[in-house]
Amino acid sequence: MSTLTVAMISVSDTAGGAEAHTVALGQGMRARGHEVMLYGQCPGWEEHGLDRREIGLGPKWSRKTMAAGLLRVPLERHRTQVVADASIYYLQFKREQIALTAPLSRRAPVIWTEHGRWMGGPAGRLLLAGYARAAEHVSRVVCVGEAVARDLEPVIGRDKLVVVPNSIDTRRFAAPPAEARAALRERLLPPHFQDRRVAVLASRLHGAKRHDRAIAAALASESALVVVGDGPDRERLERLSAGSADVHFTGHREDVPELLAASDFYLYCGAETDGTPTCVLEAAAAGLPVVAFHGDPGTELVPGCGGLVIGGPSELTPGAAEGLLELRGSGQSYVEQRHGRETWLDAYEQIFGECLT
Repeated sequence: MSTLTVAMISVSDTAGGAEAHTVALGQGMRARGHEVMLYGQCPGWEEHGLDRREIGLGPKWSRKTMAAGLLRVPLERHRTQVVADASIYYLQFKREQIALTAPLSRRAPVIWTEHGRWMGGPAGRLLLAGYARAAEHVSRVVCVGEAVARDLEPVIGRDKLVVVPNSIDTRRFAAPPAEARAALRERLLPPHFQDRRVAVLASRLHGAKRHDRAIAAALASESALVVVGDGPDRERLERLSAGSADVHFTGHREDVPELLAASDFYLYCGAETDGTPTCVLEAAAAGLPVVAFHGDPGTELVPGCGGLVIGGPSELTPGAAEGLLELRGSGQSYVEQRHGRETWLDAYEQIFGECLT
């Protein structure tokens, strides 16, 4: 493929799955010889030596910022004048998609990625009309799962939708040998966790994910729990677990692969708008069995990744948790084959190329 110039327009100051996706795509495309420029900001972008320019957009849309954001749309469309000509324009957040797609599409194909299920409530209904109008100008919409595509098909039409499952860098999450794992446990886990069965969750702590279920399940299984991450729900979760020496909060950490490798199984809780949870893929690549809850997005991954889907926390009995340990490593080949980074980059390159023909 000839060299592409990919302009990614994205403004976020919160480290999450979509932001990690952006950084990985930027890194991967650059490694394949393409020119990549981010207009806006994204946690982790500059830390990987990727190029960025300011565009002057307001804050990412949320329920709190949306009203003011809608008023800013004419100004933000004007801001696209600072974006250089490119082969492809890549957008993934609703504000950029709704406000910027039409003017950018006059210059080059616009590609969206959709990371989760369509939001409900008044905010979702408010966005839908503007989203449908903007979709008239988009060339392709990359969905991280079939459920995401089904949500969008009535609005966009199937011909513009393509499913590319999320990926991870499996090299970062490989399970270590027993001796190295023992050293990680000694270095990273609290002393009173050393001889315990240890569950872990690594996530942005948001109330929509209902992580209190993970705490309750760990305690029901008589396992210790390491909670990796930060977010608006952390204070409530700490109150819920107050007085229990079996729950340890680490806050935001950069050594998540090592913390996974030091643990015995993973507890996944998802919000109803989540798409394909990369945390499940990372845990399985690290050799961990995964426990998930019926009804959460992404639970279809669990059989392939190795683990157990339960209806409620009380179902994770000590015996069930002990049985999980026999599943260590059972999901590694599944993740490598279906969610490896190179296959994922191949798909994006193909989509970008098709939009240029």
